[in-house]
Amino acid sequence: MRSQRGMTLVEVVVAATLFAAIMLATTTGLRTFARTYESLSAETSMSSRIREVDRFLRATLRDAVNLNDQFDGNGSAVKWVAPIDRVGSAGGLQHLQLRVTNSALVLSFAPMDYRSGGKAEPRWGSAVSDYILQDDVISFRVSYRMGGDADWTTSPKNTDDQASIQLPFLVRLEVQTSDGEWPPITVALDQHGAGS
Repeated sequence: MRSQRGMTLVEVVVAATLFAAIMLATTTGLRTFARTYESLSAETSMSSRIREVDRFLRATLRDAVNLNDQFDGNGSAVKWVAPIDRVGSAGGLQHLQLRVTNSALVLSFAPMDYRSGGKAEPRWGSAVSDYILQDDVISFRVSYRMGGDADWTTSPKNTDDQASIQLPFLVRLEVQTSDGEWPPITVALDQHGAGS
């Protein structure tokens, strides 16, 4: 019969040290993976939200109509009328307004009042509540280009005739948040130059 020999104390210590090192490396790897996953998930969520906002704003601005000179704005807000498929209970021709309120980029809706011929003051939030597109906005800039060769300006009013407002050739929206700056949203309006 063979005599069975056990592990020496040195072998037990070496095995325990190797096991501890492997467990430490595994734990560190899993923690790093979890942090990376959370960070990547947050970035993906933010990118997805920016894409959705970008797509909606591009579509509605591109389709803007200048019903009764209702397109208006300045360097920090823009109002327009556009047909939209459906947002909440709003659909059809809607007034839209984009501005910053309490450090949040807010999109407001108001149904078109056809009885007044579109001349009544919009009833913001009557069909759909204000929608916060982004929190923690540091700056929001709107600029307009009235013609293909014109310079960017902060007003869509025609400098030659202040009484009439025409749809600009381009509208550019620039948003900076605490997370960073969005890529600028520049939209060519399909009915550029159209009056009421």
